[in-house]
Amino acid sequence: MTRVLIVDDHAANLYLLRALLQGHGFEVDEALHGGQALEHARLTPPDLVISDLLMPVMDGYTLLRHWKADDRLRAIPFVVYTATYTDPGDEALARDMGADAFLIKPTEPPALMQCIHEVLARVSRDGHGMRAPAADEQDTLKLYNEVLVKKLEKRSQQLEQRVAALTESEARIQKLNRRYAVLSETNQAIVHIDQRDLLFDTVCRIAVTRGGFTLAWIGMIDIGSGEVVPVAWSGPGPEWFARTGKFSLRGPRRTPAEIALGEGRIYLCNDVQADPALEPIRDSLQQAGLQAAAACPLYMGQHVVGVLTLFAGEKDYFDASLEDLVAEVAADVSFALENYEKEDIRRQTEEELRRLNADLEETVQARTAELVAANTELEAFNYSVSHDLRAPLAAINGFSSLVLSKTEGQLDEASRGLLKRVLVNAERMSRLIDDLLSLARASRQHMQTAEVDLSELALSIVDSLRQADTGRKVDVSIAPGLRVHADPGLTRILLENLIGNAWKFTARTAQPRIVVGSEPQPGETVYFVRDNGAGFDMADAAKLFTPFQRMHRLDEFEGSGIGLSIVQRIVDRHQGRLWAEARPGEGATLRFTLP
Repeated sequence: MTRVLIVDDHAANLYLLRALLQGHGFEVDEALHGGQALEHARLTPPDLVISDLLMPVMDGYTLLRHWKADDRLRAIPFVVYTATYTDPGDEALARDMGADAFLIKPTEPPALMQCIHEVLARVSRDGHGMRAPAADEQDTLKLYNEVLVKKLEKRSQQLEQRVAALTESEARIQKLNRRYAVLSETNQAIVHIDQRDLLFDTVCRIAVTRGGFTLAWIGMIDIGSGEVVPVAWSGPGPEWFARTGKFSLRGPRRTPAEIALGEGRIYLCNDVQADPALEPIRDSLQQAGLQAAAACPLYMGQHVVGVLTLFAGEKDYFDASLEDLVAEVAADVSFALENYEKEDIRRQTEEELRRLNADLEETVQARTAELVAANTELEAFNYSVSHDLRAPLAAINGFSSLVLSKTEGQLDEASRGLLKRVLVNAERMSRLIDDLLSLARASRQHMQTAEVDLSELALSIVDSLRQADTGRKVDVSIAPGLRVHADPGLTRILLENLIGNAWKFTARTAQPRIVVGSEPQPGETVYFVRDNGAGFDMADAAKLFTPFQRMHRLDEFEGSGIGLSIVQRIVDRHQGRLWAEARPGEGATLRFTLP
């Protein structure tokens, strides 16, 4: 197998050449510089060497000179592969020193392999490398030194260009750092300072101390006179104002501030001495040492209310980043102005609210007294319903039953039928009173929430229904582990009504079935009671939870029509939702949530 020695101080170059050569069936050895390559080759001579030129310890030219001077190595072909020495003189020197081939990195793999095969074929044909050195030792050294000198001169020029670029880059970075420092500190000031004049002073100081400006000042427009009145500055502000006199929008535009406000735009000039528009103040600018300027209008809403002016002490001070800085600082100050105005409005509004609250407090107290009185009356009504109305109903029920029992065989069937109707209606009235009281309790009862096991509660309710109606067989399925955090008493009333309705409306179903379960939904759990009973038309669903509204005739299914109203009140008090789905003759499903 043909052995190739690769000489290169870059691991990536070694890796790429090794992979390429091994992929073509070559055995590969490696060296990091010329000295290591000579030592390795003298121990294990290769069939071909591929060497870089720019390397530490011993470069490629020196390696080539020693290689061709060694009797054991000079016949082994030497291929130069370089990315640094690419001038025609560099190749000429390598050829004169005995190089068999000269390649410039990167060479495409097919061309590189073709060159290697050609060199190896030539050696196989001739029995040695392409040629011996064409120059003697002195000439070789002279050429080598000339190449090195040229390379050093070129490298020196590159380094000088690099230094210049780095210097320019450092200056840009410093400007960017100043820009970010100004913006950051300005934004912090806007967040923490709640007084307009103090904020303006702070912004001007930041522009001078952090932004490197010579003078920064802020002026606000006096609507009556049209003057631009300086309200804050940092740097030689008073001297500048004394030189220029008053700033006005009603006279000639002779300063950056007046131009920016008069034309409604950012004024920016990197050589104020050369701007014809500033001719009236050119001497003042020169005496103050001001070379570049930027002025930006300040807005409150859609209206221009002031100006921010920045002066620099050197020409060409404003590059693109500093132009953006001026605009952003002005925008931040405008934002602060709007916030101050909103804050003034907020304070006025708060004062108005305090006054209104003082006026309303008496009204609230009076209304509270009325509500207390109304609650007292409601309690009295509940008491009256539960006691005063129950007593005569109990009497009607008791006396009617007594008459029926004592007149057995004495009254005709029609009379006894009338007495029975009295008993039935008295019982209905009693149940209606119970339902009304339950509705009132569901609306007003104090809630105490706790963890409630809906599954156990439902089982208890179904057991009670089975004991009260022993003649019915109803298939009831209750999912285990149904738990909610709710008021236990109200939750029992809720399930009693829902399961009781399902029990009632499956009375005429051949194979009645009731299911109590839950359905997971995004962000909540929905509980349901489903039956396969009478159902109802969904066109009537809107009145389902209204008191005394019935979906069926009284002779079909008994009831007061209040049960679902009670359920709705309980669900509302838990801030949940209640809805129904049904079809006539196919049953109904009542779903609810108890967040």
